[in-house]
Amino acid sequence: MLDTTEVMVVASSLVAAAGTALFFFGPRQRTRAKSETGGTQQVDLMVDGGYRPDRIVVRAGMPVKLNVLRTDRSACSEQFVLGDLGVSRTLPTGRVVSIDLPALKEGAYDFTCGMNMLRGRLIAEA
Repeated sequence: MLDTTEVMVVASSLVAAAGTALFFFGPRQRTRAKSETGGTQQVDLMVDGGYRPDRIVVRAGMPVKLNVLRTDRSACSEQFVLGDLGVSRTLPTGRVVSIDLPALKEGAYDFTCGMNMLRGRLIAEA
């Protein structure tokens, strides 16, 4: 039979495991890019303990402008990397950094922080 301390340890472990699973595998925020005059799609992206939204849908074949605002002060969130597109930018805290991307082919493009801990995906659809 388990004593009170053992029950508390097991319960705490289960809560921690559920929280970890929710963080990594839970629902994702998804947004569609807004179009602007001239055919460039615009997306506002916030970095605060993760990417918000972490799923971005754009139209393939049109240029994209990402407006990234970092409010998180951790060193992990300092770099924004879109490896498949050769993009790497330093994100100063509290300032919007605009990243211009060319017209993208249909597909998924992962973006991460410099330490590969924060993750998101840019999805170009026809």
